[in-house]
Amino acid sequence: MSFTKKQISNFLSGKIFFRFTISNEFIIAFNEHEELFTFDEIEKIVENNLDYWKSISDKTPNNFYSNWQSLSDRIATIRKYFTELEEFNLDDVTNYLYYNLSTSRESRGQDSFTYILSISSPIDRDAEIRKIRSFVSFYIQQTNTSAEEAVKCFIRLSKNPELVGNYLSNSSQHQFYPALYLLRKNFSNIRENVSDFETNIVSPLTRKLEEISAESDEQYREITAFAQAKHNEIQQQFDNKVIELEEFQKSINNWQKNKQDRLANLEETYKNKLSLEAPEQLWNERAVEHQKRATRWTYFLIGAVLALIFTLVLLVIVIHDYSLNIIKKDLPFISESFILISVISFFIYIVRVLIKIVMSNHHLATEYRQKAALTRFYQALTKAGNNVDKEERLIIINSLFSKVETGLIKTDTSNDSEAILAILSKNIK
Repeated sequence: MSFTKKQISNFLSGKIFFRFTISNEFIIAFNEHEELFTFDEIEKIVENNLDYWKSISDKTPNNFYSNWQSLSDRIATIRKYFTELEEFNLDDVTNYLYYNLSTSRESRGQDSFTYILSISSPIDRDAEIRKIRSFVSFYIQQTNTSAEEAVKCFIRLSKNPELVGNYLSNSSQHQFYPALYLLRKNFSNIRENVSDFETNIVSPLTRKLEEISAESDEQYREITAFAQAKHNEIQQQFDNKVIELEEFQKSINNWQKNKQDRLANLEETYKNKLSLEAPEQLWNERAVEHQKRATRWTYFLIGAVLALIFTLVLLVIVIHDYSLNIIKKDLPFISESFILISVISFFIYIVRVLIKIVMSNHHLATEYRQKAALTRFYQALTKAGNNVDKEERLIIINSLFSKVETGLIKTDTSNDSEAILAILSKNIK
């Protein structure tokens, strides 16, 4: 953001001042120590003097124009520096002025300086500048030689009128014409002609009024542009805040909805926990109990099998060695193989019964663990917020609390488990 001229002036006000230091050869009534100027005033003074001496240099050569041009270039550099600043820092500004405008400065107190501008030229702030310019107009009408020395002679004679006679006899034009002009002014009572009056009086006043008008228009444009920029900035900030508030309100509503849903899920989870905690605990206990029974019956089965094998071996030996003749005499229609097969079949029947008891306990333990796991899974889904409608919940509850088969009789209970898994899997997605 670039600063306006008014903002720059306000920042420099009371802190940075300027004054000219001019040799007495170029001034008649100008007190350089009393005349302090702001940067805007310096800019106008340099511009006015540059324009005047530029118009004179087109008619007669002089160094005044080049001196003012050099100072004008430095002033333009300072103005460009001010307009490109992002923020005003007094130390940076004073250092820049010191190195780029004038190394001669005076301290006026804390954080206040006066920069001294040296110029070798008359200045329009001289109280007698009208006389100097009237003489310049007279001089360029008489000759086209350099006006610089003639102006210096005119100023010297204006301060010392008694020297006019000595300069009249001088053959140098830059000495003769100043003396002649003053002599005519003082003794012939010659008034300025209309052209000189217009050039030296009316034109400067007209330019001054035009400058004031242009400056007021520029300040009006700056104020208008500044006000519009601030209005747009405030409006943009207001719009951004409105958008932020809308987004904040939306986030609050989403947060409230999420918390309400979360609370509802927690309530549902708590209800399910209250209703399913006892059955889940019972199923876990039953699973452990039947697993222990299955383990005990497994050990018993192993022992029974070993005992039956041992008994079978003994029975075969006894029957073969001691009782075979007796059996053949009393029961001739029973063969040895029939007795052996009957005993083996009986033993196998006992083993099958024991195996079914073991498998039944394993089956019951597995069923109870599955019911407990599905119950925990259902509670976890409810806590996570997955919606389970009323009909699906009835199916799940019926499946969980359906009769547990012992496994001794073959029945198809896979449909219930598959139905529960299908419903729960659907709600995971």
